[in-house]
Order: sequence, then C-alpha cells, then structure tokens
Amino acid sequence: MYTQIITPTEDSITVSVPREMIGHPVKVTLDEIEKTSDKPTFSSVEEVHAHFKAVRIDTRGWKFDREEANRRR
Repeated sequence: MYTQIITPTEDSITVSVPREMIGHPVKVTLDEIEKTSDKPTFSSVEEVHAHFKAVRIDTRGWKFDREEANRRR
C-alpha cells in the first residue's frame, strides 16, 4: 500500500508509481482531508521530547502477567 498526500493546484495531476507496482493493477482514490489546527507541530526533536515527557511511565520492574490479563471479571 502506498499513500501520498498532495494539494492539487490544477484539475489534472501526475502521480509517481512505486517501481514494485508497475505492471500491477492499482486503485486511485481521491478523498479530501480536513485540515485540523489542533495537532501539535514540532520544529525539533527536543520539542517532541518535551511535549511527551508528561506521559512517560517507568515500567522497570513491571512484569506482564498473562493470567491476570486473561482473567474474566
């Protein structure tokens, strides 16, 4: 599967096809995507780390218990 997001500026566009798809049937679907401004944008890796620092959980010493996970309540 191959996804490419583009913003057309004309009513006709050309899309490059990956080499491994040449000679095979492909489906092209056009679907307008909504722009959302509530997604954070980051200009550096440090900003990403700072943003997600609050959701870090220390799992050292934690062991998965399959019996507990599958126990019906």
